[in-house]
Amino acid sequence: MIELKNIKLNIQNIDILNDISFNIEDNSVTCILGNKNSGKSSLLKLMANIHRDYYGEILYDGKDINELKEINIDMIHETREKDQDISVIEYLQFYGSIYNKFSDEELNKFIDEMLKKFSLMSYKYTALSILDNENYKLVDFIRVLINNPKVILFDNLFSSDNTDFNERLLELVKTFVGKKTLVFTARSLNYIEGITTHIGIIDAGSLIAYGKKEDVYKQAELSNRIEIEVLSGLQEAVELLKDNEKIANIIYDDSKISFSMISDIAYRRERSKLEGDILKQLIDNDIKVYSFKRQRVRFEQLFGRIKN
Repeated sequence: MIELKNIKLNIQNIDILNDISFNIEDNSVTCILGNKNSGKSSLLKLMANIHRDYYGEILYDGKDINELKEINIDMIHETREKDQDISVIEYLQFYGSIYNKFSDEELNKFIDEMLKKFSLMSYKYTALSILDNENYKLVDFIRVLINNPKVILFDNLFSSDNTDFNERLLELVKTFVGKKTLVFTARSLNYIEGITTHIGIIDAGSLIAYGKKEDVYKQAELSNRIEIEVLSGLQEAVELLKDNEKIANIIYDDSKISFSMISDIAYRRERSKLEGDILKQLIDNDIKVYSFKRQRVRFEQLFGRIKN
């Protein structure tokens, strides 16, 4: 378990993090959400023991992370290393010597295996400065795999505009789920909503929400929200929904209606049955339904509702 106790960070008289405390359970998948400059990346760097000038305590299995001899927490960065002139193989060999998990022969063999697996073998002797951001991120992935830490931190992992690349990263991440403790920073739950177990939300350096995903969703009143778009019969649809005792918080405009289902509808099968019943009722009353879908939990909605 990772324990953060009353963490405060001030840089050049600017408060970056304000009295943050929460625990990260072993083998959980935690996403720390926040807008740009909210402090989420700074928090991750403290956990990775990159920055040490802070107030409070960060404990790993009850021990101060500054006193750990083994690097059990490692981080895949959003930004590049400062030294870009070294080659991919030199970079990985350097960190391999720091991690000290392999003999020289074993390390070189492992690096070659990973370069082949990630289709990077042709870049083995290429300078880091020449790599594009996507290939650099894959190299950083290999660096962390060499270490094989118990905790992996991902700073804005899915920042690429290339959806296929992000999906590829997600498949890599999924191999760690349930086996390692994973912590992400992000501005939205895109890509990792399905694997996330815990959510934290940071606003201007303060933690405004933290807990199991379902509990945070419930706090935001978005866990069972449905959105309907109709081509005709909007008012009739709204009246039908108002008469349903299992529906609440109805909002509508010219063509769209959204609503939430009562909080005790907790199971997917039960929700799906209710959704089917609602759709059938609308169609049976000659309401032309163009779309009927669960409303994705967007960060802006989640953040705004919890903040208020």
